[in-house]
Amino acid sequence: MTHDVRMTAVAIRDIERNAEWWAREHSREQAEIWFNAIHEQLQQLALFPEGHPLSSESGEFGIELRDRLVGLGARKTYPAVFTIKDSNVFVLRVRRTLEQRLHTLDLPEDWRGDGPSRS
Repeated sequence: MTHDVRMTAVAIRDIERNAEWWAREHSREQAEIWFNAIHEQLQQLALFPEGHPLSSESGEFGIELRDRLVGLGARKTYPAVFTIKDSNVFVLRVRRTLEQRLHTLDLPEDWRGDGPSRS
């Protein structure tokens, strides 16, 4: 079964923030490569999202959260936190590994509690 991959506004902001960091710390070209790689890797969630491990925070929010490490090179360092609902994969956050654990306020407002308020 193929899923539709949907990005929350918070996840999009996360990716943009991290790409800006890449541009400052490396180069604009490297930031563009990183940005495109992240989007390509997230789209791959459409094929078998259940194959990724549960997030360590999964039981804390009333929804099943999973992680996929994304990034450049062999050592991916950006956990993409997502959930699966019906035939959709919702990417909720794309954080740096060094960032703290997720808290309720880190999730998009409509995902706090027991899932999205809209389909």
